[in-house]
Amino acid sequence: MAENKVRTKMRKNRVTLDDKHMGPEPAFSPGETSANVENRLSIWTGAAHWYNYFLKAKDYVPSVLAFAKDVYGYDKDKIKTLKKLKDYDLSPLGKVAKIHYRGYEYTEQEFERFGLQLEEMYKKALVTVEDIEEKAEKKPVITIQQRQKAKVLDTIMDDWDAVVDGWIYGDFKVKFDAYKLFKHYDLKGSAINMFKDMVMKEYEPLKDAYEKKCDQAVEAFSHVKKTNQKKMLVLMETIFEDLDKLKAATKAARVPRVKKPKASDIQVKNLKFKVEDIDAKLASINPVMIPGKEVLYVYNTKTRKLTQYKTNSTKGFEVSGTTIKNICTSSRTATLRKPDDILPLILNKTIKQIDKQVWDTLTTKISVPNGRINADCILLRVL
Repeated sequence: MAENKVRTKMRKNRVTLDDKHMGPEPAFSPGETSANVENRLSIWTGAAHWYNYFLKAKDYVPSVLAFAKDVYGYDKDKIKTLKKLKDYDLSPLGKVAKIHYRGYEYTEQEFERFGLQLEEMYKKALVTVEDIEEKAEKKPVITIQQRQKAKVLDTIMDDWDAVVDGWIYGDFKVKFDAYKLFKHYDLKGSAINMFKDMVMKEYEPLKDAYEKKCDQAVEAFSHVKKTNQKKMLVLMETIFEDLDKLKAATKAARVPRVKKPKASDIQVKNLKFKVEDIDAKLASINPVMIPGKEVLYVYNTKTRKLTQYKTNSTKGFEVSGTTIKNICTSSRTATLRKPDDILPLILNKTIKQIDKQVWDTLTTKISVPNGRINADCILLRVL
């Protein structure tokens, strides 16, 4: 058991060749890429190279749409129009948007240029929408239900019609395995109820005749012996049982949809935190570094509370609004009497050293935090 845990931890901490070669996803602190930094263009190029190596066109789409909304004020209708473009049509601004949300500081001239580029994309999207609407007017839309019904009629209903024809000509020994036929024709979902309704049209009047519940039904089937009516009913009831089994099998095989985690820049978009505290001489890390990590240290400059967030989740931390998600009960928070002595240790020591030199020495009450981050919180460090 202990060996398995060690192996799991080793796999979790394993660094891929790509990670060794390219390094982690770029992130920039305030001032690191401002207009007066000499090598800011080479910094941008390096970041762009990282995304070009790891991401495809479709991976940029959420960031480009967020960029259009947050920076250029595109409303829901304009965003909806942009979504009509192919992934590769939006991707030219993909690296620009990604790097923006990782903390890179563009100049006014750069934002203006990107805005013009975005406007050209929007114009192209408008033409695309008009083309789609024009094609939609010319070409009738066939629904999924219509396609499914056509497939049922062309496949298993042909086999069923052969059974009914056999009854008409006196063949009551015919067999019909609905379960196997559905598998053979790859029919599923709504096709089950469609076929059941079709068979039910034969079953209900025959049952009324057999049980003498309807005079018209009795007269309609008067040419069929009672024993043969029973054989027909049994076959159709077997079909209904097979259809119920198919429903159960489909439900059992259905794979639950796994929700894809949001990109880190999208997750932290609404996170409120303190960028810098001049009096305390502290500055926050870029919050995009939080999702996926396992340890986060936060200091509230107003309450003087130090918080260590931990997670056992394989996904690491996730951020929703102003809350850190997936935190475990071993997370802890306490008020610092001498923050000037403690905070340098948090910034420079290992986790074990922090446990021994900080948490083990605190005399104030230690409690479990709720995960909320506010405008007084400095994001000190992630591990």
